[in-house]
Amino acid sequence: MNGYNHLKTLMFLLGSLLQLNLGAQEVINLTNSSFEDVPGHSRAPVGWKDCGAFNFPGESPPDVQPSGSWHVYKPANEGDTYLGMVVRENDTWESVSQPLSGVLKKGKSYSFDIYLCMSEVYLSLTKANKLTESNYTTPAKLRIWGGNSFCSKEVLLAESPLITNNSWKKYSFVFKPSKNVSYIVLEAFYKTPTLMPYNGNILVDNAGPIVEIVDKPITVKELNQKVTPGQIIRLDELYFKADKSDLDKSSYKVLDEVYLFMTRNRDVKIEIGGHTNGVPSKEYCDKLSKSRAKEVADYLIRKGIDRSRVTYKGYGKSKPIASDKTLAGRKKNQRVEIKILST
Repeated sequence: MNGYNHLKTLMFLLGSLLQLNLGAQEVINLTNSSFEDVPGHSRAPVGWKDCGAFNFPGESPPDVQPSGSWHVYKPANEGDTYLGMVVRENDTWESVSQPLSGVLKKGKSYSFDIYLCMSEVYLSLTKANKLTESNYTTPAKLRIWGGNSFCSKEVLLAESPLITNNSWKKYSFVFKPSKNVSYIVLEAFYKTPTLMPYNGNILVDNAGPIVEIVDKPITVKELNQKVTPGQIIRLDELYFKADKSDLDKSSYKVLDEVYLFMTRNRDVKIEIGGHTNGVPSKEYCDKLSKSRAKEVADYLIRKGIDRSRVTYKGYGKSKPIASDKTLAGRKKNQRVEIKILST
């Protein structure tokens, strides 16, 4: 075993220890998450099962790249090799599957990162044209499925946008399965809706562990720690005038800390969520919570944060975190939170 594979084994063992020691936060590891194998065409990397024979008998499996086959030479993002998959004009596509080290549980949320790109060249003959190579370079997407056996697609966990970047780029997803699943499928697929099948490719590398998102708010002071999609940030020192959306000037300090975090992490997108206690009417609570969330979003945008990175929503009294029977509980419910949408 070479040095890199020793490192991968160590990382897997560390991940297993984390899974035992993180308590409520579960970490689910993938086998051969960087798709390491001897480069070659028409075979899935070790640890991954080709689903083509299951779905489309007679079609070739995915490739371990860069092999030079199909004129693909792009260096890997991690390690030495990566997974290459195609979609075809004859309405067939490639996918791989493996069992997970744990179960993705119904209703829970999980974060998952993976690196994707498209090769500028992916030349291959087609069944319709066996004399001239076609270039499989129309953009495709990655779909991620969950199931309970090899290649079963019972729950669509996530899908990427069309992959048009020719350099490796990290894509982050949040899974929230509608049923328990213990297998994963990575699938190349067409632009949707698909009016006509086409030839395209997608390259896949450096998949992270699947990490349960524990819905435990953090404070603004903890923002320098790593945040994950779905993470909630509690704005404890945020104050509004009574029954209004006007920010008190004492709130600027905490919002300026959020602004600095956003400027240092330019890939982060957030949702500002406004909440009220449950005493007033639903209509009043919805309106007040939305206007307060908008006021916070507008403050960050005025400071210079691009509006495409900030959304806002009023939840009214629909998500209480304490009892409205006490003054302390009502104060806890009347709050503004930030949710990390993507990193």
